[in-house]
Amino acid sequence: MQNYWIALVAGAFLWAQNLSIRFIDPVFNRIRVVDSIKYGHNLSFTQAPVDLLFDLYEPEGDTMAKRPVIILIHAGSFLPASIASSAFGRSPIGTRKDSGIVALCREFARRGYVAISADHRVGWNAQATTQEARAQSIIQAVWRAMQDGRALVRFLRKDAATTNQFRIDPDRIVMGGSSSGAYVGLHVAYLNLPQELSLPKFQTSGGQPFVDTTAVGMDRGSGPEAGPNAFEGGSGNPGYPSHIQAVLNLGGAVGDTAFIQNEGIPVVSLHGVQDPSTPYTNGVVVTAVGNYPIIEVFGSHDLTANLLQKGNQSALLPDYAGDVPFPGLYPFHGAGFEPFGWYSSSTPADIARARRYIDTILSFACPRLFKILNLPTILSSIEVPTEEQSDFVLFPSPAQEPVLSISHPFLHFNRLELYTPLGTRIAAVVMPSPRSSYVWELPASLPKGIYILHVHTSKGVFCKRWVYTGS
Repeated sequence: MQNYWIALVAGAFLWAQNLSIRFIDPVFNRIRVVDSIKYGHNLSFTQAPVDLLFDLYEPEGDTMAKRPVIILIHAGSFLPASIASSAFGRSPIGTRKDSGIVALCREFARRGYVAISADHRVGWNAQATTQEARAQSIIQAVWRAMQDGRALVRFLRKDAATTNQFRIDPDRIVMGGSSSGAYVGLHVAYLNLPQELSLPKFQTSGGQPFVDTTAVGMDRGSGPEAGPNAFEGGSGNPGYPSHIQAVLNLGGAVGDTAFIQNEGIPVVSLHGVQDPSTPYTNGVVVTAVGNYPIIEVFGSHDLTANLLQKGNQSALLPDYAGDVPFPGLYPFHGAGFEPFGWYSSSTPADIARARRYIDTILSFACPRLFKILNLPTILSSIEVPTEEQSDFVLFPSPAQEPVLSISHPFLHFNRLELYTPLGTRIAAVVMPSPRSSYVWELPASLPKGIYILHVHTSKGVFCKRWVYTGS
């Protein structure tokens, strides 16, 4: 029996060297990009006809028949890209080519998702002279973008039911994005009832709703592509469901927590606590130029507290009950607007810093989306540099106490995950900043056995065998 146990340990070590888990780790090296796919059509803010486009990122050579989808939408305060660039003083912003969104799409595709960077209709009267007029105009912009988001979800389900060109799983669709892009995903998830548009904060002083659901371009549309109702909109692909399974909220907010019922749609949020664009808690959003007040919204902290109270975060429990301050919420302390983005004026140091934030987003979001979507555990092999792999020092192993120390002479890491050989995750820890050494105190209740430690670095995920014998 003893010799068998030793052989099992040796076998686990060899098998674990190049082992990773699809949807959590980057198991694909090459990505295929399909640019400018049309998913719909509607009238813009100026009543001009506009085609609605997205770019698709998928793992090259993937043979999986049904793959989860993540739709990511850019920031830009619902302004046209040229105006957004001028308002924020940075470029590119306000398009589906935004650096941070593209980088996230590539990374999710490397993990086995079909990732989409999408545009939507933009435009509102940010120069209106009264707060009421500004509020009405931006709520209408959110409404149009929400209708477009739903048309995109319907487009994907239509494809799955007909040509199946993209091989997506229609029951595993995530939508979200950065700042105003996250607003779109949140309102696709939670703005569903006509009475929600009748809240006093969404009405004029004369008692009229901000959103006229009969107005051209904001209604159900007309002709063969007419949507079934105004909430679905007339941007195309009628007859298919537009609900989503989860939201990835990167610095977004919801117009009012009264929108939230018990929809059963969890949200994974990461938000800069000092974000001047969208409040982390709640507050009045201001214009990007001039700081003129618009309307009160509820950012990730207050949003998640409400979601938890109403049962929407239950899919994250009990595994992520320890998230602070709430399950599914990661605050970027000391960070502001879109810390994971970079622009034409960014220095190499700025870009490196932004990429570290992207690593944190992936490290936090991927395991939680894995659980929310109930994704299958698919073990994959990945290529890792042998020299760098062997340079990791893991001590002690075997260990008599549930404590392990890991270090590397030059590679930095920001996340550790501990798995059983069969792929069940036992524990995870995210560091506030990347480091080359760490002492991890694991739960005292950790069962004895053989474990696989996943070390997340800028050069990929490295796997090391660790044995815990207990005292």
